[in-house]
Amino acid sequence: MFKKIIYSLCLLIGISIHSQSKGISFQKIDLEAAKAMAAKENKLIFIDLYTTWCGPCKLMAKNTFTDPRVGEVFNKNFINIAIDAEKEGVNLVKEFKIVNYPSFLFLDHTGKLVQYDFGYYNAEQFLGVGASVLGKVSVQNNKTLDQVKGKMVGDIISNFTAKDHLGKTFSLSGEKEKLIIVFIRGQWCPYCNKYIETLQNLSPELQSKNARLVIISPEKPEFIEKTINKTKTGYTVLYDEGYKIAEAFDVLYTPNTETLNFYNSRLKDDFTKSRSDNSGRLPVSATFILNENKEVVWRHFNPDYKERASVEDILKNL
Repeated sequence: MFKKIIYSLCLLIGISIHSQSKGISFQKIDLEAAKAMAAKENKLIFIDLYTTWCGPCKLMAKNTFTDPRVGEVFNKNFINIAIDAEKEGVNLVKEFKIVNYPSFLFLDHTGKLVQYDFGYYNAEQFLGVGASVLGKVSVQNNKTLDQVKGKMVGDIISNFTAKDHLGKTFSLSGEKEKLIIVFIRGQWCPYCNKYIETLQNLSPELQSKNARLVIISPEKPEFIEKTINKTKTGYTVLYDEGYKIAEAFDVLYTPNTETLNFYNSRLKDDFTKSRSDNSGRLPVSATFILNENKEVVWRHFNPDYKERASVEDILKNL
């Protein structure tokens, strides 16, 4: 009898723990760690900014965050962290001018605000808030190949910074020369490697044209090393962490499922581990020429990765 009672208690405790785990899983990490995790896992960041004296904050924690449906959506799509606004959240309160609690910050992996909400929501309502956030990001970041158009002649490119494989920082605003911006898919792409080798023919002409060529890769520094070793290039190759440069030039797209499955099975770690997340997104292999004012004065944009800008056309338009 005693054994049965113990067994029943253990079963009830197990069920209780299991049910609690179905709600939102809040990570015990700071914002910087959340940003790194969000980039790696291709997720957004959800911050519950609360205070210990706030009644609606306690109700959210008790009723809404524990709902299994809310947990399923938020654990799948967000890195979730709860921050005390009067302790470790003081800087966030100042930055986002928070006056209401609870406040909910939805950020991308760079810390940029996607959506802000506050107040008490029941589970159904909060699922709607989550859907609104995910809908905004889906429109922004998950374009198909036929939806990306590339920046047009006359467009001004906003400043961006990125590091090369040696950790040296490149800043667009600091460049005084004309720039040739070349996007590649990665060191696993034979067409990219061959094209970089071809571009070496430009090198003797660039100084007289007051121009610099910069290659943009979605791959991490250790994989960029492979690009450099394979092509023997002397050009700067930048790691486009988080695809922010590809997004700025509107060349970022998500391949279809069939293509992604092929790359994942054929290329394995060269594809799955080379980039800042697991989304499979890639840049169109486009080339842009920017003048000294960071204005696009010429471009070659072809969704077919086998078609690249010729050396002759680049020189003609410098």
